[in-house]
Amino acid sequence: MSDNGSITTHTAAEHGAREKQQIDLLLQFFTSTRNYCVGVVDIVGSTSATMRMPAEKVSRYYSIFLNGLAGVIAGFGAIVVKNIGDSLLYYFPATEQGGPDDFRNVLECSFAMAAKNAELDAQLLEEGLPAVKYRISCDYGAVIVAKMSTSSVNDVFGAPVNLCSKMNVLARPGGVVIGQGLYEKVCGFSGYEFAEVDAPLFAGNGYRVYEITARP
Repeated sequence: MSDNGSITTHTAAEHGAREKQQIDLLLQFFTSTRNYCVGVVDIVGSTSATMRMPAEKVSRYYSIFLNGLAGVIAGFGAIVVKNIGDSLLYYFPATEQGGPDDFRNVLECSFAMAAKNAELDAQLLEEGLPAVKYRISCDYGAVIVAKMSTSSVNDVFGAPVNLCSKMNVLARPGGVVIGQGLYEKVCGFSGYEFAEVDAPLFAGNGYRVYEITARP
């Protein structure tokens, strides 16, 4: 409404400019990339597990899972970026210029999350909720770091994040898979066994995915 009482209209161009300004304010990209290890942990079969639950039960189910594993992730010096539905995306700042111990830390974090499963199941059972299974995937490479104006936590984008999300389904429930970028950093570590996974999804670009297990 204008000062004289008439209705003010806006052109499509004005709306477009305003929308772009809002997006620019929401997300401000840093100009450089960082080499980080990133990880994704994702629930297996959560839709079927929760589809008949009341809303408050669904909320509690995800809360126990997300908060329980976020605590493990933070304990290994990683930063949780966000939860995407029933998964968590996180990264390890120390791996930017880290040595072998920092990359071993990534693997130890993965297996600590896997070991947390029994504790989470006990808590879920106590509250009358179904047990949970999840897969863990990690990779290493150049990511774009973006500062979100609505959050104090930086977001990360790029090929390692995309690859990590896609390869997650190749892990067994309770298992860990890693991409070629991380494999090249950790393949010589003692205490672990690596087995290449058949990954038709990546056959076209030759990228390799490995299942990793801890030696007894």
